[in-house]
Amino acid sequence: MKPADDLPRPVAALSGGLLARKGIARRPVLALVEDDAAAPSDALAERLVRTARATKGRAAFTLRLDAERRLRLRLAAAVTGRSAQQLVTDAIDMMLDDMAELEPLVRRIAAIEGRSQI
Repeated sequence: MKPADDLPRPVAALSGGLLARKGIARRPVLALVEDDAAAPSDALAERLVRTARATKGRAAFTLRLDAERRLRLRLAAAVTGRSAQQLVTDAIDMMLDDMAELEPLVRRIAAIEGRSQI
């Protein structure tokens, strides 16, 4: 039997969907953020609006935690009688509320969508 370090690792699949023709690759959304976060560009706001529309409400994502964090999260959920989902969502909300630089983007996107606020 081989030690775990000697086992072959799975190979990631490379498909055509991961490739872009030269000159038409898109820059990551965060790379479009201007130095002055108080005045986000219309192009960035439009792209974020399209991204938000594509998710249509809730979106799922994977959160990878090390064993210690996972244990602590599960214990916190048990102690508080709340789900891990609720705890993580509340923590994210608190972090986002503390990021004042997001407000200009939120207002710009709300204006583009014709809403008073997101």
